[in-house]
Amino acid sequence: MKKFVVLLLLSSSAFGQSIFSVKDLQDIRFENFKKSLLLEFFYTNDYLSTTGGTKAGPRNIGALDLYLTSDFNKFTRWDGQLMVHYNHVSGLDSRGAIGDYQGTSNIEMPSQVDRLTDLWYQGAWNDKVKTLVGIHDLSTAFNVTDSSFNFINASFGTSAEISFSGPAGAPIYPVTSVGIKNDVQFTEELLLQAALYDATAGDQSTWRSFHSDVGNDDGFLAITELAYETELQKIGLGGWAYTKKLPKYLDETEEGTSAGAYTVLQHAFTPNLIGFFRYGWANPEVSAIQSNTVVGGVYRGLLQRKNDEDEIGLGVSSAKFSGNHRKELEDPTTLGGPPAETVYEAYYQFKPLKYLQLRPDVQYVARPAGLGAVDDAWSFGFRSVIQL
Repeated sequence: MKKFVVLLLLSSSAFGQSIFSVKDLQDIRFENFKKSLLLEFFYTNDYLSTTGGTKAGPRNIGALDLYLTSDFNKFTRWDGQLMVHYNHVSGLDSRGAIGDYQGTSNIEMPSQVDRLTDLWYQGAWNDKVKTLVGIHDLSTAFNVTDSSFNFINASFGTSAEISFSGPAGAPIYPVTSVGIKNDVQFTEELLLQAALYDATAGDQSTWRSFHSDVGNDDGFLAITELAYETELQKIGLGGWAYTKKLPKYLDETEEGTSAGAYTVLQHAFTPNLIGFFRYGWANPEVSAIQSNTVVGGVYRGLLQRKNDEDEIGLGVSSAKFSGNHRKELEDPTTLGGPPAETVYEAYYQFKPLKYLQLRPDVQYVARPAGLGAVDDAWSFGFRSVIQL
């Protein structure tokens, strides 16, 4: 274990801190090393029963997440953090697949996943600038509204136009990629983030082992966000682009850039009531989803005394499909009506035990995949989360 710590400290010298010396070894307080480690265990289970859509029926989905984090300054004089995150997602249960794009469960995947979702080190150049290097989940840093975290539909986490961007989707939970991220904290409230990720985290054949082919033909994803955040509100603007161009819809002989922009807003109207809004746009020439509008709110402390023990949430997410994408569909009779899939979600979360969260949930999906030929769908869900 000591050898492992020393190697990490040696590598951290690349983050602008003083040159490593023998004295640094003497400064390492190994007796405090165990105290600086935090190990967390999460098991999430979603039981969903759906009606309508392409197929009605039940679905059962499970995800295991193990987190190991360490604050280096608790046992050394180095200012840095380490994160290791392992994830397992059960294989696809397609008995009640309704054919939607946005995803009625944010832990559902087309096949089993077993891999490292995070393995990164973040070091500080000074009290305003930090650099992160390693395997990193983009969705934990960009396009984030904390108050929408407990919604089950995937679009309340990362906007749909980002999730479906690029050659194979953005590097977000649970399939992520190698990247480097820089933070500049101009003031206590104003933060600039900029990152560069490997554009492809792999396909289903590599989901059961980490895969990254940095510098391959798919290029990179660049993303940046400037956010002003206080205890009461957050206002953020962001933009992203892939370095490699993609074939355009309707004319694959031409190429376009997969790129977009977004805004995030969050405001606490009272200590218990928090509202959020997100809007994102992507280049419709190469993107299936042209825009995603997300709005909603949560009220905490409804029945249980502590605000963090129970909450009720209401939200709407509308994903608008690009015109060229819809025209490429084989059956033109499916194009009638609004070119959007809209999800209405409501949930109530409570904690009957310290380590157990229960979350009844209902979703109504209007025009799954934006197709008139597919019936609207209901999804009745129940999420259980064990945290140790």
